Amino acid sequence: MTDMPAPTINTSDVRTTSFGDWISVDSRTVQLAGRQSMETHVVRFPAIALIVALDGDDLVLIRQFRFPPQSWVIEAPAGRVEPREDPARTAVRELREETGFQAGQVELAGTLRISPHLSDETTYVYAATGLVPGPAHPDKGEFIQRFMVPRGDVRAMVREGRIVDAKTIAALAVCDVI
Repeated sequence: MTDMPAPTINTSDVRTTSFGDWISVDSRTVQLAGRQSMETHVVRFPAIALIVALDGDDLVLIRQFRFPPQSWVIEAPAGRVEPREDPARTAVRELREETGFQAGQVELAGTLRISPHLSDETTYVYAATGLVPGPAHPDKGEFIQRFMVPRGDVRAMVREGRIVDAKTIAALAVCDVI
């Protein structure tokens, strides 16, 4: 249903609040055709690139300490696409930084909108094979542990609530891992 025409929207009173150098929130008054005006908020967040990396029958995942939930979260390697950076380059860079693996082959598997009700963020999902191990170099402030999971165990990890990160679960589905 994405080919439906967008409704007529009148926008006014746009205010932007920035948080750091890469997140902002737009607050605005909108009126859809024939409806009352309402206030909406959009989190402006840069695109991210996520990479589903398979080494034979094993999947490369990370445990990353995330400050908002104050817990370790199992995820696929991912990171922010820098301005004017090709998302494929971001995916390869993040795989190397967070896991140490170099990818032999990288292919775009799909694009996702994880929270379209709240954010304009796009997630580019890449599949990687032909992995060559090496040392990881996480960014300052990242607490990451790389680990391997047999592909056949991933679905159970999702069902048991061990993998709860929505972008990772969606990417695993796009790449036919679950």
